[in-house]
Amino acid sequence: KDRYLVALDIGSTKTCALIASLEETGPKFLGLGAAESRGTRKGLIVNLDAAVGSIRRALEEAEAAAGVPVEVAVVGVAGSHIRGINSRGGIVLAARPRDIEREDVRRAVDAARGVTLPEDCEILHVLPQEFRVDQQDGIRDPLNMVGLKLEVNVHIVTASAAATQNIVTAVNRAGVIVTDTALEPLAAAEAILTSDDRELGCCVLDIGGGTTEIAVFAGGVIRHSAAMPVGGDHFTNDLAV
Repeated sequence: KDRYLVALDIGSTKTCALIASLEETGPKFLGLGAAESRGTRKGLIVNLDAAVGSIRRALEEAEAAAGVPVEVAVVGVAGSHIRGINSRGGIVLAARPRDIEREDVRRAVDAARGVTLPEDCEILHVLPQEFRVDQQDGIRDPLNMVGLKLEVNVHIVTASAAATQNIVTAVNRAGVIVTDTALEPLAAAEAILTSDDRELGCCVLDIGGGTTEIAVFAGGVIRHSAAMPVGGDHFTNDLAV
């Protein structure tokens, strides 16, 4: 569990499992498994047993390629139920200026995440954008700076609680424990964007079979995320007609 990293992408057209070993220089690719997705539509599970079968086939192929049994995995979340919102919050540090500690940063982020969500929505990620200490804004890391008030702008990614739980249930029934969930275009951005891309501004389009997810970066941080129920299958079907 401590030596290997497993990622699962349960898409509308295919289910992928990737296994990597954790080396001192970073993750090392070991194996990939892919299977045709069954029981999913537009990023949502519509037939649990069929989805479990697809996950098992992808995992078995990845295990055979890597020679490693899979016990736990990080699972990607996507679909038209994904929403991204920006929020702002802050805290008063003290009556007199003092050093900002890690706990202060956590409290400020917690204050910013206190937004009213629609029913059946849960927070998937809270991603700090920039901090403001007293009158100075545009701060990336306020740790150990001195001030009276700490504010933060964050980007909050929400997902349908039911949809996410169905994905976790399917993976569990395939014999794997889900250690974490991640927004798929955010994971794609980690893999493909350079620091210059993030600074100058870039839009990542993750075009799947049934849905397209978007992540927009500028100034080094994520500014917007969204999903649309339109994917590659729509173009294939249109051409067929």
